[in-house]
Amino acid sequence: MSDLDINDNVLAELRAVTDIVEVIGEHTRLKKAGRSWKGLCPFHNERTPSFTVDRDKGLYHCFGCGAGGDVIHFLRQVDRLDFPEAVEALASRFGVAIPRRVSRGPRDELREKLLGAVAAAQRFYAAELAKPGNRAATYLEERGVPGSVAKALGVGYAPAGWETLAKGLGGAWPEALLVEAGLLQPRSEGRGAYDRFRNRLVFTIRDDRGRPVGFSGRALSPEDEPKYLNSPESPIFVKKRLLYALTDAREAIRRRERTVLAEGCFDHLALYLSGVEETVASMGTALTPEQAGKLKKLAPRVVLCYDGDSAGVNAARAALSHLLAQGLEVAVARLPVDEDPDDVRRREGPEALAARIGEAPGYLPWLLEELNPGEARISAEERKDRIRAILETLSAIPDRILRYEEYRRVSQDVGVPVEVLWSADPVNRSGAAARHAGASGSIGGSPSTTGTLPGAPGTLGNGSVLSGGEIPAAERRLLQLLLRGGEHISLIKGQLRTEHLTHPGVKGLIETFEKSGGESGTVDFHRYLAHLGEPSEISLVSRLALEESPEPTREEVLRLFRRLEKKHLEREQATVQEAIRRAEAADQGDELSRLLERKQTIGKRIVELGR
Repeated sequence: MSDLDINDNVLAELRAVTDIVEVIGEHTRLKKAGRSWKGLCPFHNERTPSFTVDRDKGLYHCFGCGAGGDVIHFLRQVDRLDFPEAVEALASRFGVAIPRRVSRGPRDELREKLLGAVAAAQRFYAAELAKPGNRAATYLEERGVPGSVAKALGVGYAPAGWETLAKGLGGAWPEALLVEAGLLQPRSEGRGAYDRFRNRLVFTIRDDRGRPVGFSGRALSPEDEPKYLNSPESPIFVKKRLLYALTDAREAIRRRERTVLAEGCFDHLALYLSGVEETVASMGTALTPEQAGKLKKLAPRVVLCYDGDSAGVNAARAALSHLLAQGLEVAVARLPVDEDPDDVRRREGPEALAARIGEAPGYLPWLLEELNPGEARISAEERKDRIRAILETLSAIPDRILRYEEYRRVSQDVGVPVEVLWSADPVNRSGAAARHAGASGSIGGSPSTTGTLPGAPGTLGNGSVLSGGEIPAAERRLLQLLLRGGEHISLIKGQLRTEHLTHPGVKGLIETFEKSGGESGTVDFHRYLAHLGEPSEISLVSRLALEESPEPTREEVLRLFRRLEKKHLEREQATVQEAIRRAEAADQGDELSRLLERKQTIGKRIVELGR
């Protein structure tokens, strides 16, 4: 359990200072569209924007997949946080203090101490780099890296001594904690520990909130192995979920609508110095699905800039599968054989390196060129293997139609009929496509033009999202008018009769609306959503609140209530008619007279309401 005292005052202050457009804009590109902002949904693959954000109401909603809510719900969905974590993340960002009820639990205490120790180490390494005449500063100078850039990116220097860091921190942190933070390494024999990073240029790895969580150290001497050394896994450093320089690159990524992905921290530095500030790096290891998922949230396009050697080419091919699986548009920069980005920057100049990024071909032309299945001197077996390698990469594309279109492009290049290639598609051969897409009437299992495609958005938000069946149109509109706010709320509350409503979900939402203080003309959606527990309820509220609809008039509101009353009376009329039939069969004279009188009264009122 969280020890944060998240009370109404804290939430009210958080609502007042939080900008939902700014927060969501870091995960998907938003463009102004009238009073709202629109963009591609960060929760499902789509090509046409159906995602809407309203700054005034503090709400977002995707009209494709149904995801919706306020900024707290967004952080919970996008970062998979619980409620206190999302509130704490927003409070930290926007400077809202949250009191604590009791002392924190052991796990939280440990994380805070680890973060504090890594932050102290980062300051120590930065101070060491700032000292004149050290090896790291000389190395950066030889590489043409200004000190101001190194400082801005959090680059530091780990001196060559075995206990320099431990002594430099002045005993402020227990040795066991420094070991768990990955700053010290236990001795294999005897007691004690020594500095993990020695005689290295140190790059600071930060989490999504910009906090230092670990380091990547580049050796300054050829005899020091390995060339790159990363922090070990710890409660705060999970490498597969982190991207180097993400917090530094976010603004440039949003501005340029693309992310450039490099392999290592020094590759990032070379690109950054060439003006390609939208660069992040996977810290010298293979791209992971979790990292690819983060890239999907940043921009729709990724440019891979890996080394030009065989290892770099193989790493790029492996990364393609994860990026294509996310529905990203991918290009691959061509670097000279056996050169890395910094080699190109220093030999050709920063403008030339930036130009290679701008001119990067799409992934499929690059893949065809690298594997070259049409090479004249290879055997038929080798040609088959190369084609299959291309198809293996394409199999990651989740959209079956898009995947088929890529097969057609490969067919044109290699001279093999598309039907033959499609029949060899790894997804089709595994049977996954047949299970998800249904039977196909095309040759070789090519995609049909009807039916449901795998990976298509669900129906959340398109159909009934609450238990109790389809919501009647009049009740849906009534709820929408309440959520719109304004001068009609008092009129609605004066006219509303809950017995006229049939849908239990709508009844519950209206009751919650009243409990959350919805009597005023302005709807406090943050407070309202805090009282809702079901995701389907939150989705419906955000949908109705952001759905474009005509501005209501007083006459429409009154007409709506007449319609609800008429429907209610028609249902009662049917019930009375059935009671009359039973009274006649039982020869109940008095009861029959009463029922006939009630039927007549109902009939007159229905006629009045119909005028």
